[in-house]
Amino acid sequence: MSRMRVSRRQILQNTALATLLSPVLRKMEAQAAATSPRRVILIFSPNGPMVAAGPATGSESAFTLHDWWKPLERHRADGIFMSHMASTGVGVLAGGGHGIGGQVFDGYGGGYNGNQYLTQGPSIDQVIGRRLEAENRAGIRRSVVWGSGVSDGNGPYVASPGRHIRPEVDPSKAWNDIFSGFVAPAANDAAMKRAAALRARDQSVLDLVNANCAAVKSALGTEGSRLLDDHCTTLRSFERNLVAGLAGNPAAEKCAKPANPGSMIWTDPENVDLQMSKFIELMGATLACELSHVIAFQFGSQGARNRLAASYGVPSSPTADSGDSGPAHHPWTHQGNSEARVTAMRLFQTWYSTQVAALIDKLKNTVDAYGKPLLDSTLVVWASELGGNEKNRDSHQNGSLPVVVFGKGQGLFRTGRYIRGKSPDTGRLGAGYPEAGRDMGRLLISVMQYMGLSDINTVGSTGVTGPLMSLYA
Repeated sequence: MSRMRVSRRQILQNTALATLLSPVLRKMEAQAAATSPRRVILIFSPNGPMVAAGPATGSESAFTLHDWWKPLERHRADGIFMSHMASTGVGVLAGGGHGIGGQVFDGYGGGYNGNQYLTQGPSIDQVIGRRLEAENRAGIRRSVVWGSGVSDGNGPYVASPGRHIRPEVDPSKAWNDIFSGFVAPAANDAAMKRAAALRARDQSVLDLVNANCAAVKSALGTEGSRLLDDHCTTLRSFERNLVAGLAGNPAAEKCAKPANPGSMIWTDPENVDLQMSKFIELMGATLACELSHVIAFQFGSQGARNRLAASYGVPSSPTADSGDSGPAHHPWTHQGNSEARVTAMRLFQTWYSTQVAALIDKLKNTVDAYGKPLLDSTLVVWASELGGNEKNRDSHQNGSLPVVVFGKGQGLFRTGRYIRGKSPDTGRLGAGYPEAGRDMGRLLISVMQYMGLSDINTVGSTGVTGPLMSLYA
């Protein structure tokens, strides 16, 4: 191709050839004009809507959002709304219920060992983050994992087989991890010299610690090295944080450092709205300052007993066969159909939608170092752990998942559409529906390829190949 030297004018002079190649030319021009780094946010909501098949119904261009997803209405032009999707790997890999539902972002099977959901990992946030780090495109953190509510250590984001990543649920600690050492570029030579001296002092300490970390890793076996990897990565993050606001990060002078959210009992359901607003602020600032390009967020872990503030009026569930009760999401999924159950499901699903809509507001209203809204270059993928439909009686339905993608991906994806997946209106899907989870797998491949991992054409152990072509413009 490099030897052909065919100009755009020459191509357009050939009408037939221009018709064939015009979509390719548009994509090339869009990519050439885009200077912002590509970013991704993965969002996981636990359990499922159970008695609703959202997020939309209708045709591809003429669709109506389900009432429980109505908070997203103002962003319909920026979204691809998909119903009847399925957990990645359903119909192909072993596992079911929360075990495989919680693996929606990794493409591996899942099970349960009595106190923890099993996974073979890693999830795609980790795959993307490690590649960006290896190519020096990662910022100070190759990826971050945050969440609301109480986490029991299980969850959709996985470092490696059997190693769930416990999300940070304290916005103040998340701020400290990302922004504590972040400063804007020094305004004059004297300030630059002072900053350089401080950096040299801290760097000498980090050099020693990093050397020790590397030495310990080399002395350990494969398993020990794997366990130490995240610790060493954290040390490298601290090192990059020293120069985050200096010449190493040109975005620093054009972004706003958020205030520390401060100390609070962030696991108290009464604080969940404030907790979410602080995390949304952190997400916008982290991307705008180019401190990380990969953010994973979860509203709860697998089978989460997450709750909302009392003001939402979630009814209290009687004790379920799962042993839990109260105004929480999970116990209601195990109850028989009733008006109270529908009310609880509606309140939780609408709250999730409201928070996602607020995040999209933030991405639209925050510009990056190149003067462009973050949503122009940020792909947001929101997937539910389990699905639902109006006649559902199964508390662990792996089919009929609602999935929403926001962002045009610098002109790569065609938004403002509704896509119905291949999953049927049934409960748990086994080997009889081998296509059920393949489109979700292809969606994950599309996300990885968008983030520059063009050589990756499969996900996990699903055997699925190729991107989800229906996403593209």
